[in-house]
Amino acid sequence: MSRFTNLAYLANMIGGAFGMMLATRMPQNMTNGNSTWGVIDAPVFPEYLTNNPLPNGKPWGNRHHHDNNPYFNIPNTGVTRYYDFDVRRAILAPDGYEKSGIFVNGQFPGPAIEANWGDWIEIRVHNNIEDAFGGKAEGTSMHFHGMTQKDTQWFDGVPGFTQCPIAPGSSFTYRFRADAYGTSWWHSHYSAQYTAGLWGPMIIYGPKHVPYDIDLGPVMLGDYYHSEYHDVVKAASSNSTDFNVYVPWSDNSLINGKNNYNCSMAADNSTCYSNAGVSQFRFVPGKTHRLRLMNTGAAALIHFSIDGHKMKVIANDFEPVVPYEADFVTLHVGQRTDVLVTADAQPKLSYWMRSTISLNCSVTYTTEAKAIVAYQGNSNIQLPNSTISAAAARADEKSFLCKNDDLEKTIPFFPQKLDLHPGTVETINVDLFTNATGHHVWIMNNATQYTNYNRPILLEAYKGNFSFPDPRANVYDFGTNKTVRIVLNTNYQSAHPMHLHGHNFQVLAEGPGPWDGKTIINPHNPLRRDTHVQRRYGHLVIQFTLDNPGVWSYHCHIAWHASMGLNIGVLERPAELSRAQIPFVMDQTCDNWNRWTSTHVVDQVDAGI
Repeated sequence: MSRFTNLAYLANMIGGAFGMMLATRMPQNMTNGNSTWGVIDAPVFPEYLTNNPLPNGKPWGNRHHHDNNPYFNIPNTGVTRYYDFDVRRAILAPDGYEKSGIFVNGQFPGPAIEANWGDWIEIRVHNNIEDAFGGKAEGTSMHFHGMTQKDTQWFDGVPGFTQCPIAPGSSFTYRFRADAYGTSWWHSHYSAQYTAGLWGPMIIYGPKHVPYDIDLGPVMLGDYYHSEYHDVVKAASSNSTDFNVYVPWSDNSLINGKNNYNCSMAADNSTCYSNAGVSQFRFVPGKTHRLRLMNTGAAALIHFSIDGHKMKVIANDFEPVVPYEADFVTLHVGQRTDVLVTADAQPKLSYWMRSTISLNCSVTYTTEAKAIVAYQGNSNIQLPNSTISAAAARADEKSFLCKNDDLEKTIPFFPQKLDLHPGTVETINVDLFTNATGHHVWIMNNATQYTNYNRPILLEAYKGNFSFPDPRANVYDFGTNKTVRIVLNTNYQSAHPMHLHGHNFQVLAEGPGPWDGKTIINPHNPLRRDTHVQRRYGHLVIQFTLDNPGVWSYHCHIAWHASMGLNIGVLERPAELSRAQIPFVMDQTCDNWNRWTSTHVVDQVDAGI
């Protein structure tokens, strides 16, 4: 193996000054390309973007914290935010291990999408993924996690569902409304491609429901794999009898795209450096800071904490919640939690921020990512010697059941009653299945979803074809029902962060074993979010209103589980689709894709989403 071990770095690891370690770490352009994520002078995020504010000095006008339910009464700002995404391969080393990846604008993590509540967002995506750095040209698409896409269902970004993939050498423009506010992320939805680096944060500014002083912006957390994503997908569904194969082990854990890696653990001859460096954050003494936590990884459930500091949870996904204190925050893939942290510790010291992969729920070779928290005015930053709190240290005890915080604790700030008489109740059993070839797939009511990239389900529904050309699409037609309740039961040992496109949903119940058919937690105001964990050997019951005609994916956000078919399509108010105006670009995108695939073999080894 080629390794370049820095003597100054080793000296620091045995007790030298942290300032020396900062001075000798790898340059940012080698680890994270054009990105500035993780550096001490990364920009502090504003409360809102300033051009063309509405009356009363804010882009959302006179909407205040007591009447700002993000899914109702959306302001019309008259503003469009424009972004240009150049997607192509490059070689970076976020943790010191050099590997080929796919990035936007040469950045890892990718650039932030920012908008005010009510703005329009327009993203022009150019697919320049070529045969380079050991990888092949391939399609792509972009999904904007948590955006409901009302009246813009064509731009949800799921190939085979709402569009054909963007062919290599082609471009596609997404345009949608910022109809909710808070913290989220964007990512590719083409196979498990986002795990190659194709993701970034998305911040939608809106009224505060809890006061704070400084918005520190995204804190992006998650596992990280050194293997190419195609190889991990193939291993996940392998016909090997080795359990550790189809539960792929991650190599590292990152905070804002950075962490050090022990190069002696690398199993191949790739170039590896032991001094990649860690992310840094600056607190202002006495001020309260908003941190926008998001799990942007592939598979791992994580626990987040900051030594010496308490946190106050104020939002889950795009939903403000009644604030509550927490020693640590649990996030599974695709979930976001906003917390407030007051800088009330000793300002002359520095502290570890920790993102710890749960070994009860995930498998990894490197459990913990760390970042440095230092106070403004501290000019002599030393390597932290802070220790994790006792409560955070106990987060992953054997009693932990791979679940989110108790539903009794997470109360939406804006009450919304439950419809106790939904139009339909669908019970779906989830399990792992070994098919006739010995490969492992996930099944939902004995069906494994498979995506036909060339014939998107939404375009078929628009043409009035509700039988769909391939039954493996696994579509549930809920017609014109007012509300739908989905009951997921699993008798398998894996937890699943289940994400619904096109909606936020109410979480009625979750717990061990199958649902008893009657238990509902807080029926007068149940938790709402767009991604929630179905615990291992347990149930998850959600309910949502059918107010968004389209075909929406409901899937596990563990990349390898979605790749193995843990997904259904939700067909909603199909008769109304034929009256919608389909953009001409949808047919053109499929023409481009069909033309490209007529001369290229698509290596679709998985379900496709």
